[in-house]
Amino acid sequence: MPFDLSLLRIAGLVVAVVLVLAGIRRLRRAGAGSRLPGVLLVAVGIALGVVAAAPDLVRPLQDVLGLEGAPLGRLVTVIIVAVAGCFLLILVALGRADRANQRLSRLVRALSAAQLEVRRGDTAMGGILVCIPAFDEAQSLPAVLAEIPATVAGLATHVLVIDDGSRDATAAVARAAGAQVVTHPVNSGQGAALQTGYLVAERLGVDVVVTLDADGQHDPAEMGALVTPIVEDRADFVVGSRRKGGYERESAARDAGITVYTRLINLLGGTEVTDIANGYRAIRASRLGEISFTEDQFHNPELLLGAARAGLRVIDVPVTIRRRSAGVTKKGTNLRYGLGFLRVMLRSWLR
Repeated sequence: MPFDLSLLRIAGLVVAVVLVLAGIRRLRRAGAGSRLPGVLLVAVGIALGVVAAAPDLVRPLQDVLGLEGAPLGRLVTVIIVAVAGCFLLILVALGRADRANQRLSRLVRALSAAQLEVRRGDTAMGGILVCIPAFDEAQSLPAVLAEIPATVAGLATHVLVIDDGSRDATAAVARAAGAQVVTHPVNSGQGAALQTGYLVAERLGVDVVVTLDADGQHDPAEMGALVTPIVEDRADFVVGSRRKGGYERESAARDAGITVYTRLINLLGGTEVTDIANGYRAIRASRLGEISFTEDQFHNPELLLGAARAGLRVIDVPVTIRRRSAGVTKKGTNLRYGLGFLRVMLRSWLR
């Protein structure tokens, strides 16, 4: 065997020993924590050591891959196997990180919802819970809260502002205007804020949940158009549509993106909405428990696909989308927003 390959085998054995020792050390220090990283290090080290000591063991796999006559065929085979193994490990790590993030998000939501001390007893509050997620919206929030009607479609409204880790006086402004407020200790995303609102709605026992942006883009005077179909039992989930109503165009790219994604989500979910990106909507509170929520950002596609999967009657109605009254948008660039939206849409559909 050429010297360079022998040297490579020696290097492989040295790395294998280092990995095994590191894995054993990790296992000894694991305590009550996860032992998986240590086990993986030991397993990879042993596998590498075996291949370095007896490289002919990879020959059957080398033949399967069609590399039996290729120069450095065994080395290429080992590299292919290593890359595949690394890819699988990355997927496992991402899955574990995602589950840990979901557990943390549930804890944050539960602790935040617990700030609202409500003793329901056996009597549900009823009415409409208007959920307003807000992040640094102290300037625009007072005007939004002032426009919310006391009753809609014959039901009393209860206003809840979810302060998503704001750095300004959002929470104080909301309380001064008479709204109930729960606060996230850190900024968690609009989806996480709305999930906190849904949890509070469940505890209060309201009839309908309306989600409304804090930036002044949604007109509270149009809330009746969203709630009435639910009150009249013509729908379970009503989405506001700027395409059926009116809006001030932000950019050609965003407008085109909304059109493409709306058509795609209708195809995936079997719905017939015309504006997937609209956060102004109403849902029958008793049906929220049938929808699985996992996304802290880009909440709309998960909610719509979940509602369709749960068999909710989904319709859309005309609403007006105005320009934000103050501050700057939190949506990021069109490309970043679009890719994130697509990722959540496909993941929600595959789930």
